[in-house]
Amino acid sequence: MSSRTPAPSYLIVCFRFLGDVLVTTPLALSIKTAYPDAVVDYLVFKGTEKVLAKNPYVRNVITIPRDTSGLSILLSLFRKYDVAIAAYPSDRTVLAASIIGKRSFGLIYGHKKGWWQHLVLSRHQICSDRIHVVSNILLLTGKLGIEPIPRVVMGYGDNDSAFARNAVPFDRYVIMHPYSMKEYKYWPAEKWAALALLIQNQFGAKVIFTKTPEPEGATLLAQIQKCDPLNINVFDSPCSLNELAAIIKGAVAFVGIDTAVTHIAAALDTPTLAIFGPTLTRYWSPWPNGSLTDSPFLENKGVQRNNYITVVQKNWPCVPCNQETCRISSRSEIECLAELTAEEVYEELSSLIKKHAMH
Repeated sequence: MSSRTPAPSYLIVCFRFLGDVLVTTPLALSIKTAYPDAVVDYLVFKGTEKVLAKNPYVRNVITIPRDTSGLSILLSLFRKYDVAIAAYPSDRTVLAASIIGKRSFGLIYGHKKGWWQHLVLSRHQICSDRIHVVSNILLLTGKLGIEPIPRVVMGYGDNDSAFARNAVPFDRYVIMHPYSMKEYKYWPAEKWAALALLIQNQFGAKVIFTKTPEPEGATLLAQIQKCDPLNINVFDSPCSLNELAAIIKGAVAFVGIDTAVTHIAAALDTPTLAIFGPTLTRYWSPWPNGSLTDSPFLENKGVQRNNYITVVQKNWPCVPCNQETCRISSRSEIECLAELTAEEVYEELSSLIKKHAMH
């Protein structure tokens, strides 16, 4: 009687935010493609697990509270997985992977203060902001001896699609998501209202703004509505991220800023326009699925187009500064966002939608 070798078990660790967890999913896809019988689990901060719900390549998600050490959970998982992967180069993520995996692989910064990180990992890869975050993560596939598959995965199901059809009964609509946890990424409210009016008047599509529970987002939405109270449509029904994904999938386009939901839209292959200010696009832009380049938006400023994604950013000498405050502003604004007009964004969005409609 022959004994069957147990399926290898992998744990991907990412102690960060929603968008950071989402962009690690090409790693899960790559592992499951190479080893279909493998078990792929995740360990993340509580609250970020929802971006992994209904991901067909992920079996289970373990969470720990962000504001605690989670040491008891880590010790309960000691050497439980054949391979643990630190998919983010933080001390906490690297340490967790080194404790949990019989072998541990991970991204590290390579800084002097993190001198110990490569010592506790079986194999490591130094992270670089010269290439995209997805490319950095997929460099680990070489350490694992598998082929990289450059596709970000956001799951949703038939029930989510049915919810979307009932919640948004329009044939042609554009979803707008103007929120982020960081207010320095915000585009001014009057610009959002002007863009919505341009789309509705010149393109004939319904514009639907999402809603967020965060107070800063609620304030921004109120400001947008005040600019054009009669024409601002808001989707304010409670929904899961999977239901929101189905709504975005049905849109003719998505417009957002540098935030997790913009990465979700890109993962769904929805025509996506991202409005960026001081952020490094070469590292943090939404990822065009299937890209074979290390950094799909390497120019790092101005208007950049790659397949179904367009990133709009000012082409100024100081862009991107990668700072949360603007050193050239005398009015406490992020000038590269404040000076970006609705007309500039609409022109690129219109081209993107028309190009996608031809395929």
